[in-house]
Amino acid sequence: FARDQEGNVAISSSTNNVTSVDLSSTPVKLGSVLPKANLGWSNSFEYKGLNLNLLFTARIGGIAISQTQAYLDYYGVSKTSAEARDAGGIRVNGGRVDAEGYYKVARDVLSEYTYDATTVRLQELSLGYTLPSRWFGDKMKMSLSLIGRNLWLIYCKAPFDPESTASTGT
Repeated sequence: FARDQEGNVAISSSTNNVTSVDLSSTPVKLGSVLPKANLGWSNSFEYKGLNLNLLFTARIGGIAISQTQAYLDYYGVSKTSAEARDAGGIRVNGGRVDAEGYYKVARDVLSEYTYDATTVRLQELSLGYTLPSRWFGDKMKMSLSLIGRNLWLIYCKAPFDPESTASTGT
């Protein structure tokens, strides 16, 4: 957003709304899409031919940008924009500005739609059963398994799965 000399968001006196952003101004680095660390923990359990495998993964740090959220807000069809309209506008500099006008400008300010990409998830779970080898004349072993991937997003700061966006390299 355009800023005044004190660093506050500039508000037009004629429209009582935020002023449009100068897209030709110097870009500001918000962070990197690359995580500081990727972690994983795997464990297996086996009992009488049944086996259970778990894989937990964590992505620590990095940022993700949601242009989808920006456009949903711009067109007024997101939950966020509905809540802003119901509240009588958006809080800016201690006052309120019109939600529609705010989101028309905010769409071009991607820093408003930049989120921490830290996640912890149950990446994979498999449940299997090893059939008794006597069923096959003790000539082979066969296992049947059900495998599920990306089953539970345990922790996520962003309002979406950051690993499902193009900006994270997936």
